[in-house]
Amino acid sequence: MADTRQRSAPPSFSQNEAADIIREATARAMAGKDEERALTREDLLAMAREMGVSEAAVESVISARAGRDKAQRRMRRAYMGLASHATSYTIVMGGLTFIDLFSGPGWWVQYPAIGWGMGLAFHAMGTLLAAFNHADRQR
Repeated sequence: MADTRQRSAPPSFSQNEAADIIREATARAMAGKDEERALTREDLLAMAREMGVSEAAVESVISARAGRDKAQRRMRRAYMGLASHATSYTIVMGGLTFIDLFSGPGWWVQYPAIGWGMGLAFHAMGTLLAAFNHADRQR
């Protein structure tokens, strides 16, 4: 015969377990409501007060999240700039190579390819160094 008794919740929870429980409970509570509705700052502060978390701690986390979001947007723009630079390099150098092949004797396309390639390499190096610094700050 199967045990049909309900098991009681554990007496204590780790921080990760508590955060997961609160996250899931909030998602369930919001599921029945308007999809476009988001929690406001006041909603978060009220929830924090209920749980005994100080408003200063909530404000600190909100501020830190805003800084992380800004840094992520900056890195996304840097990657997009590098991708745009590499794409234009590839297209222009392909066109110049095509022109050089059919323009007669003499091979000159390597000079702009090397010059612009060095600029692209420095751009890539700067972007990667910024990404490494960004990753270090995230830890």
